[in-house]
Amino acid sequence: MKLEQKRTKNGQIFPSPREGETMFETPPALCWLREDVKGPYQVTVRRGGETVWRGETEKNYVVPEKALPAGDYEWNVEADGRERGWQAFSIAENAVEFIRPDADALFDAVPDVRPRMLFFRGDAPEIVRTREAAVGTLRRNVALALSDGMPEPPRFHVDPQALPYREYFGRHRDFCDRDLVACALAHALLGDEAAAAHAKKLFLTLCDWNSEGPCSLEGPWGDEVGLSHARCFPAVFDMLYDLLDGKERLFAARVTAAYAFQCERRLRNLDFCQNPGNSHAGRLPAYLGEAAMSLKGVGVVPEDVLRRWLTYAVDIYGGVFPYFGGPDGGWAEGMFYASSYTKWYLPFFSAVERFSGASFLKRPFYQRLIRYFQHFCPPGWENHPFGDGYWCRSDDPEWPGFFAQNPWHIYAERFGTELERGWSKAAQAQEIFKLHLLDVFLPEGAPDENSLAGDAARARAFPDAGYASLHTDPRHPERELALLARASRYGSISHEHADQGSFALMAGGTALISPSGYFGRRCSSAHHLGWTRRAKAHNTILVNGEGQLYEACSSGGEGDKRYLATGRVLYARDDGDALRAAVDPSAAYEHVTAWTRSFELTEGGLVVTDHIELDAPGEVAWLLHSLSRPEIRGGGMALRRNGWRLVISPEEGGLANPQISDAFDVDLNAGEPEAYHVTMPPQYHMRWTTEKRRVHDIRVRFDVTRDEE
Repeated sequence: MKLEQKRTKNGQIFPSPREGETMFETPPALCWLREDVKGPYQVTVRRGGETVWRGETEKNYVVPEKALPAGDYEWNVEADGRERGWQAFSIAENAVEFIRPDADALFDAVPDVRPRMLFFRGDAPEIVRTREAAVGTLRRNVALALSDGMPEPPRFHVDPQALPYREYFGRHRDFCDRDLVACALAHALLGDEAAAAHAKKLFLTLCDWNSEGPCSLEGPWGDEVGLSHARCFPAVFDMLYDLLDGKERLFAARVTAAYAFQCERRLRNLDFCQNPGNSHAGRLPAYLGEAAMSLKGVGVVPEDVLRRWLTYAVDIYGGVFPYFGGPDGGWAEGMFYASSYTKWYLPFFSAVERFSGASFLKRPFYQRLIRYFQHFCPPGWENHPFGDGYWCRSDDPEWPGFFAQNPWHIYAERFGTELERGWSKAAQAQEIFKLHLLDVFLPEGAPDENSLAGDAARARAFPDAGYASLHTDPRHPERELALLARASRYGSISHEHADQGSFALMAGGTALISPSGYFGRRCSSAHHLGWTRRAKAHNTILVNGEGQLYEACSSGGEGDKRYLATGRVLYARDDGDALRAAVDPSAAYEHVTAWTRSFELTEGGLVVTDHIELDAPGEVAWLLHSLSRPEIRGGGMALRRNGWRLVISPEEGGLANPQISDAFDVDLNAGEPEAYHVTMPPQYHMRWTTEKRRVHDIRVRFDVTRDEE
């Protein structure tokens, strides 16, 4: 009998290495799906028919303890008299050698000094000297924190008239992630006495609140308040340690430990290493590891438990993490989530590196992430396709700072070119830091001369995450055209949408063709579920009026198979005279047997070509969306935005009956109390339709000019 190794639900691990995959780290993490068999699993790696490594584990992943040389290999998994079968993979000549840190040795190396998590006390003068702009911002943050005062505890769980959960946790981030961390940093780095007093009072105030109530990571009222506490408390406890007397230390340490226990329970109950696709849970391994190191020597948690926490975190980051980020450097949930989710773990990574010398940032995803940032968030872009929050920027009041103010920090300094380092340096001078302060003063590290990231190329495919990107002049984002497309193996799970095959057209940072839809008042509002997550909100197609497979499924509900509505990136390349890319979104549609969408980008515009085959004659609706009102011109459309002009001309395929709407099928505020209605910028929806045919060959030209041309 065989081990089937077939994914059966959203968020399950992708077994790796895949058949024929080239690995860019050695030793590679070997990951598979846990099945209903009696353990343990035996894992064998062969080269040229000879066994070069063999291991045994009860887990669904293992990392050989030694590096494997570059070359061709095959591997197999066996358990309970069954096997998966041999699969070939190779290790690249330029693969990064990364021996995972030993968790026990790491724990032993944690020094008995305070502060120790983000930096040592002796580092402070040099940090202050070299981060002048950031220190200036920090001082403004302290002034803001002092004026904010103390927060009120949550009452949304018992009082219908209290500030509701969504509005409460948004404000709570100001007090915890922003004010508390800023004042703790100002104490540790600047010796600011007013900041120190405020940080201590605020920290103990938050510790007073019941960690098992509405502030819990596990309670029925939502986890966002608990996520802020679990994130910030280990580092804040460390920085304020010298301000707390014995009783206060014991109290604060116990609360910090309570959140760490919640992190561990949530991860283990989820079986995170089998099911790592839970977005919020993906933050927790770092918080657990930080708590283990911060609480060492305090006496509130037995040492064997602290070691267990640290081992679990190190295992996750050395193996299955990140789920939404692949070796190509892309982040499947889109840039809004990438900008924050690639910061949550940085304090933990930095501490591991300082205590052990081993850097998780050496792994291929982290090295190549700066290329994803280069292609999907040059400075000044007005939005960032794709996925939830694509419309948000750092200064938006909806989610202040969640689109990180400096997403390039650390990654640019280590793995980027002068282009991205310049972006990061310019972003240090903020009016205030809004959410992400814990990574601002971390050691940046020296540039990696052998980085896997490569140069700032004009064309880049991210086949693991599911993106293609073309840029006419990446070193001058203020004047270039850029084409972004999505076709992803992740389907439409988590914060991803039913937008396989969708694309966006940017001109000098202006979104000429954009996704549409918003959260509304909150994530999972009627508008969000009924419009934004659906294919009709995106620059893709409908077949006989229907969108993509399983797009109407409720998250985690019975029959939720959004992981099956997938696509593939075929290529992205620079041909000199033009930039070209192609995707295959056909698996996302019930009645589509084949669909290739091709893109050709030049300095003058874009051509999109579709070859679509249906299982029976059917009508195709060809959809586009914009942020400025278009007008119909003959069979095409035209629009202007921010000094750019776009003319859309269907050339082949019988696209007819052009239509424009400025209304969502589900209103932005549908079902929400009037007191919490939101107002967002208008969006416009364009549609053409075809006659019924089995095969559709469509070609549409997008001509882009500046107003002065």
